[in-house]
Amino acid sequence: MDLGIVGRVALVTGGARNLGKADALVLAREGCAVAVADLNGEGAQETAAEIVSKGGKARGYACDIADRSQVAATAAQIERDLGPVDILVNNASIIWTLAQLKDMKDDEWDLNMNVNLTGAYNVTKAVFPGMRERRWGRVVCMASIAGLMGGFGQTAYSTTKMGIIGFARSVALEGARYNVTSNVIAPGIIGEHVRLSPMYDRMVKRVAMQREGDPEDVANAIAFLCSERARYITGAVLTVTGGMDLFTF
Repeated sequence: MDLGIVGRVALVTGGARNLGKADALVLAREGCAVAVADLNGEGAQETAAEIVSKGGKARGYACDIADRSQVAATAAQIERDLGPVDILVNNASIIWTLAQLKDMKDDEWDLNMNVNLTGAYNVTKAVFPGMRERRWGRVVCMASIAGLMGGFGQTAYSTTKMGIIGFARSVALEGARYNVTSNVIAPGIIGEHVRLSPMYDRMVKRVAMQREGDPEDVANAIAFLCSERARYITGAVLTVTGGMDLFTF
């Protein structure tokens, strides 16, 4: 199926591993030139090198999305290297802060906000005006089932993921008349790394399909939302959860 995005320039944040890497690989497979940005610059370059080894076009960039000056410099370099960004996947975020509200450290709350929410704002603001000017663009923001349902001990993370939904929907309104869509993916438990969690068995019992998802399950959904076939979809929240958000018994 031709998704109509061959030759488009896609920026994937947090693309060094896991979900972000899968997003970058799938978009490259669909013909995009991919800018892979990550705090881990070496990992970003490794993802880009893998794309190039398969015949694709990609570059890797070290970038702290919480640092506006770095974001601006990276966006400018991407445009020089690959062209202006047509597709943005706001994937980069942190999840390691696990604490009940009564135990939450203020600096950890601030870190979650600065990376997960303000980071997405920084990157989107850097590329969104160009999308509107060229009258074509796709923004996909990564939320989480925790942003829809809350999460025990995940006050900071859940808040940022609910916030990203409001952010993406507001961007959808601002881009709608310029052929720029903005949508949200809300994954459930994805990837084999979740098996390391002591809560794994309990979480899987909540999933209707009784298993974790694969990063490519999320990446394929993102590729569709970035495609011409999804041109009339904006402001949507697509859950990729295997039915974890359904009432199961």
